[in-house]
Amino acid sequence: MFQRIYIEITNTCNLDCSFCLKNKRVPKMMTIAEFEHVIQEIKTHTQHIYLHVQGEPFMHPDLMEFLNIAHQAGLKVHLVTNGTYLGRVDTKLYAHPALAQISVSLHALEINEEDINHKVLKQLIFDSADHHFSLFLRIWRFDDLVSRAKLSKLINIDIEKLPMKRTKIAKNLVVDLDESFTWPSLSNLKLSESGYCHSGTKLIAILSDGTVTPCCLDAEGILELGNIHQLSFESMLKGERLTQLNRSFNQNVCSEELCKHCSYRLRFNKKRGITL
Repeated sequence: MFQRIYIEITNTCNLDCSFCLKNKRVPKMMTIAEFEHVIQEIKTHTQHIYLHVQGEPFMHPDLMEFLNIAHQAGLKVHLVTNGTYLGRVDTKLYAHPALAQISVSLHALEINEEDINHKVLKQLIFDSADHHFSLFLRIWRFDDLVSRAKLSKLINIDIEKLPMKRTKIAKNLVVDLDESFTWPSLSNLKLSESGYCHSGTKLIAILSDGTVTPCCLDAEGILELGNIHQLSFESMLKGERLTQLNRSFNQNVCSEELCKHCSYRLRFNKKRGITL
């Protein structure tokens, strides 16, 4: 049972943020039929699905239907959005019973009382205690001073005084700050043969074309286990590539070349006493 499974319903986005990996794949939105198939394949393997790897999920015209499908399967949905479509979607989305969390990136937010997205977000914050889902106010780069100022103004709290990078400031309302990280790539500097990651054990990802990868940051599908529209999810979980990846991580060894070039996994090393 995975803690979460990432399902990339679209790899397209309306923005070009500096901290995001540029999409090199053919633009793709999952169809309803494709999403239904994915859910049928994975529904017994998790209780929580995250509708992204790359892309802006609020751009998908069938997002509400995807929530319906997830709800029928007993799955909880987590959404990460850049916030620029908050005012464009059906307001019924925010009351949908499948919704477990919305994480709003503040880098693109307009602090403007006349901006519809700002108005919707302010209302979501105001009503957060009455919601059945958690609202995360997210900054992906803690060194982004402009976004930090936006957040402080939005919640009327000096975030410099918050005790932790992830702080619950009210019921169902969380400030979530992160440090910059580099997306894994074979072109990055090779770090070491040793390391550990939750990929393939606590989480797994399905890209918009159906490619299954153990890593939620493997946006190019380099660690491809197969395609969920061609192979059963169960067979891929029992396959040699994932088995070897998990076995190696249990021994603090990176069996995959991409993992050897990934700096994101370093945040897990200290807890396991791993040094480069």
